[in-house]
Amino acid sequence: MEAAMEAPWTNLPSELLGLVLSRLPSFTDRVRLRVVCGAWRSAARQELSRLPPPLPWIVLRDGTFVALPEGAVHRVPFPGDVTKLLPAGRDVILTHNDGTLSLMDPFSSPSAVTPLPYLAAALRREIELGLHTARDMWSVSLIDKVVVSEQFTAFLINSREVIIACGPLRQQRAVAKWRPPKFCYIIDIALFQGKLYALTDGRDYKLPFGLDEQNISDKHRDELHILGVSDEQHHMVTVSNVKCIHSTPRDEDEDDYNAFNRKYVIQRYLVASADRLFMIRRWVNWLPRRPRHMTYVWRTCQFEVFEAVDLNGSHGQWIKVDTLMGHSLFVSKRCSNVHTTGAEEDCIYFIHENYHNRMPVDPFLDSGMYNMRDGMVAPLLSETATAEPLAGHDGPFTRRPLCWLINTSKLDG
Repeated sequence: MEAAMEAPWTNLPSELLGLVLSRLPSFTDRVRLRVVCGAWRSAARQELSRLPPPLPWIVLRDGTFVALPEGAVHRVPFPGDVTKLLPAGRDVILTHNDGTLSLMDPFSSPSAVTPLPYLAAALRREIELGLHTARDMWSVSLIDKVVVSEQFTAFLINSREVIIACGPLRQQRAVAKWRPPKFCYIIDIALFQGKLYALTDGRDYKLPFGLDEQNISDKHRDELHILGVSDEQHHMVTVSNVKCIHSTPRDEDEDDYNAFNRKYVIQRYLVASADRLFMIRRWVNWLPRRPRHMTYVWRTCQFEVFEAVDLNGSHGQWIKVDTLMGHSLFVSKRCSNVHTTGAEEDCIYFIHENYHNRMPVDPFLDSGMYNMRDGMVAPLLSETATAEPLAGHDGPFTRRPLCWLINTSKLDG
């Protein structure tokens, strides 16, 4: 009789459990399903290869992670000297206040931290050669973003240069460097179909004959650079065959992130899926003149999405799109991603990234889901789910903006 009562729990077909797991976009809920019994754990392991990735987590300033969509808070024991967290594939790279780097898997093995001494030394050397203001232990704090492929890892440094390290993160053996044209800075980098892409912004500083530097043009020129990375020659990584798309769409009344004379600023992100490369433009309204003691929160009002086409030909260009074909985008300065299932369709998930004057009490003030279909913004989390993350503000990343953390863990074990 007892065995008969247990049968419905232990003998569910693995295909049925796989269907249930596929309807659970939360990593936390998937873990809870696995621990019900040994049979469910075994069945879930069989279905792992067919599961879509769970929704990303949000990294808060106090070092905790918030899971979507339920808002569950996960606390990770970071080392006390950590200064910055950089998403790097399924892992994160941690910068330390002594100039060293380490690697952590916050999903599967958060207590295991692997030092990266050779990578840290190589990056410090290259950063200090390129940026004269960077010295010693502070140089690694200039890393803005990390993107990882099987062949190489690229580091965006202070919006000024990209340093590319060959081989796996734990066994980096050679580095190379790429810098944009003069007077340009790098907005974002992304990996797409094995190549590294860099979106740059600059101003047209060509001086007509008879004009001095006071008359240089303020006209912007956005460019998408395609970098070919190779390490075939004696394990020396090189950057070659750099192509460029000049015709980045831009309206005459747009304003750059650092300009101060208009009602909006525009932030841009590169986001890549398996077969599409997007540039996202985030329009944020702001108050250019305000008392210094006043805390002003920037508010996102709309998004525009452009897709790069003909990247392998001679007529590469951006095409504006009004649908994500049912997919969803997660954008932030340090980590962006495309999700095909589990999230709200045709929505752009964004988080609060701009802190001017004082820090807002609510880290989610300018966070939400922007619906491409109707232009409406919905909150990321319910008021109940937001309550616990609001409890803590101080921590290892107090002066850092929020960022997404892409969870590709396979629930091993």
